[in-house]
Amino acid sequence: MKLSQITTGLLLTAATLFIFASCTGDENGEAPGRGNQPIPIVEAIQVETGSLPLVQRLTGEMRARNQIEIYPEITARITEVHASDGDRVEEGEILVRLRGDEIREQLHQSQFDQEIARAQLRQAEASLRRLQAQYERTRQLTEMNLEAQLQLEMIQADIDEAEASVELAEAQLSRAASQVEEQQTRLDNTVIRAPISGVVGNRNAEVGQRTDPSSQLFRLGDIENMRVFVPLTESLSRQIEPGHRAELLNPGGGESIAEATVARISPFLDPITHTTLAELEIESSDENLRPGMFVTLDIFFGQTDISTIIPKTSIYDHPIEGVTGVYIASASAMEMEFGFEEEVPEEIPNRDRASSNPVDVTFVPVEVIAEGRGMAAVSASFDSESWVVTVGQNQLAEWESEQAHIRIVDWDHVMELQNLQSRDMEELIFGNRSQ
Repeated sequence: MKLSQITTGLLLTAATLFIFASCTGDENGEAPGRGNQPIPIVEAIQVETGSLPLVQRLTGEMRARNQIEIYPEITARITEVHASDGDRVEEGEILVRLRGDEIREQLHQSQFDQEIARAQLRQAEASLRRLQAQYERTRQLTEMNLEAQLQLEMIQADIDEAEASVELAEAQLSRAASQVEEQQTRLDNTVIRAPISGVVGNRNAEVGQRTDPSSQLFRLGDIENMRVFVPLTESLSRQIEPGHRAELLNPGGGESIAEATVARISPFLDPITHTTLAELEIESSDENLRPGMFVTLDIFFGQTDISTIIPKTSIYDHPIEGVTGVYIASASAMEMEFGFEEEVPEEIPNRDRASSNPVDVTFVPVEVIAEGRGMAAVSASFDSESWVVTVGQNQLAEWESEQAHIRIVDWDHVMELQNLQSRDMEELIFGNRSQ
């Protein structure tokens, strides 16, 4: 049976007590039926036909839009904290300052080394220009046979050496500039700014605290625009698609508290769990929803074909037959007992009394096609005018009874009974003990 064990147990307990409290005997006080075997009193409802939404109930994690964690880029102690939990910050706003005295000193040293490298480059370039000028004069004298060729070659060798010195000086200057840039970046990282606009949470930053790149200082996100991340199995990832509607449910009563839409589904399955993540955007949100919460939601991904619709409480796992099915009350006997000519009126006048004569009941196996919101679509061999038992199946099975006194109920009553919480059910069974 598809109901939770707790709700099923409570319903069966209520049915048992209700039956024993309501069974009537004959004038001599003996219970009717075969010998001393009583005939159960059960509740029944007329089935309906229609389409049932295909719904999958899942659990997901709430996250804020653009939800990110803030970590420092360097290891240092905190000197200032400018944000607290719940504060809204704008992009670029300062969150934390870290101690940067040592980094600032290293930056000054790097800038000094850069100036030395720049001076060395200028010196090397000047030597190169002097040798190039000397080479030009010697070349002219060599052409006039006033200078030996060997002298020209020696000057050329000096020029090659000077060019290498220039290249070395340029490399040293480039390295010094890189060190200056690195130290400047480290100094800039002593000021931690908000990378996006949002609300601050999970603050883990205090003045004097030593942090490193593994220390999470804040969590930041836009909590006014929430998202839900839901794991999907391989089969569900083929049924649920972007654009499908979803409803977030109140964990207490199960009613809808927010609307959502499937925005995107990751095409990659986890190689271990074989699941993927669906991301849902919340369209209308409850103020009690918070990032990090686990929520229950229903995702609607289609409808069944026209089929027989029955309450989920009418579905019964028969302990003797070993199959799942429903108990069907004879439609002709119901008509004779209650006088329905065509269809049951919306306001059932006979709800407060059980049938005076026993009605034949039969257990019929069914196959559940879909479930949702307390109802089930089934493939069955009975027609749309049939009546199904919603409370009392356990007594019919235990006593192997083929007859029952029928108390007619409506769909609102059955749905209300299915949604009762444990405390409400106890009060229904035992009464309000505080009175």
